[in-house]
Order: sequence, then C-alpha cells, then structure tokens
Amino acid sequence: NSGLFMFVADNEKDLSAGTLYVAKVGAGFSVDPAAAGADLTWIRLGHATSAEVEAMAKSNRPQDVIDVKWTDPADANYRKIFAGGTAQWVRIMPGKEKVAAFLETHRYAYLAGGSMGFTKMEGTTVNIKDKTAYSALQNIVDSMVKGNAKGWNAESNISVDTAINAGGVLQHKLAGGQKDNQGAAINSEWVPVHTSALLVGKDIAADALGNKADPELVANPDNLKFSEKLRTLFIGEDSGYHVNNFLWAYNVDTKQLTRLLSTPAGAESTGLHAVDELNGWTYIMSNFQHAGDWGSQHTQALRDTLDPLVRANYRDRFGASVGYLTADPTSIKLV
Repeated sequence: NSGLFMFVADNEKDLSAGTLYVAKVGAGFSVDPAAAGADLTWIRLGHATSAEVEAMAKSNRPQDVIDVKWTDPADANYRKIFAGGTAQWVRIMPGKEKVAAFLETHRYAYLAGGSMGFTKMEGTTVNIKDKTAYSALQNIVDSMVKGNAKGWNAESNISVDTAINAGGVLQHKLAGGQKDNQGAAINSEWVPVHTSALLVGKDIAADALGNKADPELVANPDNLKFSEKLRTLFIGEDSGYHVNNFLWAYNVDTKQLTRLLSTPAGAESTGLHAVDELNGWTYIMSNFQHAGDWGSQHTQALRDTLDPLVRANYRDRFGASVGYLTADPTSIKLV
C-alpha cells in the first residue's frame, strides 16, 4: 500500500525545510496506455525542518506516535487502514500528528485521505521540456487489483481488473498554480496534476527460455532516467519475469521502444544515468549487479549451464560491472 508523495522545499535547492503532501487519485485511473487517466489533487500532511525531524526521531518511540491493533478493537477512536497489504486499526496518539506525518508517513497518509493503493514504486525522473514526470511500478498486483484481499481499498480510486506482474511506467503531467486540500497555494511550478499509463508489461506463460513476461516489452521497471537531448526515457529492469534483465530506450516523440542491452542472467540493470553532454559526448551510464541471482524464471537446466560461467566471470557471483553507452557521431562514408 504505497502512494504518490511530494515534498516541496521552502527554498530552491535547499531540502532542509518544506511541506510534505500525498496525492489523491481522481476518477478514471487505468493502466491501459490508451486510457485518459486520472487527475491528481494533493493533501497536505505537514511542514517540518530537517532538525525537527531528527529531534522527533530521537525523542519518540513507535508506540509514542501511533497505536496499532491487528484485530478490530470495536472502538470508534481507531480507523481501519491497510498497510503492507494487511488490515490494521490505528489511532494517532494525542498531539503526535506532526510526528506521525514524518515518521509514520504511510499510515498517516492513509488516515489523511491519500490514495494508498499502489504497489511497489521504484525510480522517478523528469522530462523538463514537456513538464512530465515518470514513475516505475515494479508490479501491478495486490492492492491495485479490485477486490483483492491484500490491501485493495475502494477509497484509493486505484482499481484494475487483472494483475500485471510485469508492472509498468506511469507518466504525470506537471503544472503550477495548484492548491492543496486546505485551499493553500502549493509553492511549486512542478506539481503532478494528472497521471496515466505510459508503458505496461505483459504476463505470458513461460516461454522456452523461461521468460514469464513478454521479452519484447518492459517488465518490472526499476531505474528511470530521462535524456533531454535525446528526448528518450531510459528504463532499467529488476525483473523476476525476464530471464535476463534489459535496459530499454523509449523515445517520447516517435513512441518507439528499443531494447539496448541485456545483463547476465539473474543480474539487475542498475546505476542508470543519462549524461546529455560532457566534453561533446553523450553517455548513458549502465551497471549490473548480483549476476546469477536465480529465480523461478530460471529453469534448472539453464542454471546448470550458466552458473559455472557466472561464477567464473563474476567473482563467484560477487562481481558486478560498471560501464556506459555512447556513440561516435561520425559514420563510415562509402566512396
């Protein structure tokens, strides 16, 4: 049971003080890229400085801030919420609302009316020119699936008919001039006001290699980075549904999705960074880690074949690689 959160700093380039918000998803949420999507409004959770949060953490125990019951206490002072896919009945201890906002954020956001129905969120990046942000959804299951006992709640307005283990990428339109649920101005020109699906994976029956998600589509996105110069969203996977994790490039103008590289079986595509220009060159940083981290998508025959190779090449499975992609802008000329 996760949500979309936003922190707006009091001063530009200074994160030591600011206001925390949680999104309320409006009607129309969908993971169909052809659908219009849903508007977002923002609920103010609280304002604090870094020093205040540090002091809160040093002076409060969890039980000082929030009282949690795992069965219905039949007491109107408690509210039923879902956290981590499990029903809980909670109440904030008297005078601890601000502490709860910053130290028990997910539970407090649910109580405040935030849409706490997303599953695991991963990377976020921003397309400055188009004023669009992107968020990776590792999977679309459990609390996002209508009627699912593991955390789904109608008040979140997040409801899909069928689980998609392969996950997807959301896009959020950004705008200024927004107000929070209390009518106060939000001090940012980069507030997400509308969300929709951009790319969604596809679950399949295991293919001959062992893939449980279509290898021609993104599965379980993790790292996201946007290149303004290339007008391209780069997507690194950390998937239990692809035998090999991939790095993808999605051009937002042509709408073309291209697979750029494949990591060794079991390795996560990570360390992603788009360097638009450095001494006249463009670089896409790309790493991988934990090669040979076998999962259910790796058949025993595949493991038997690859495990000795992974151990020989990647320090007995404790090795990783750091690298980059680039290109020479001058092509070969035929004369």
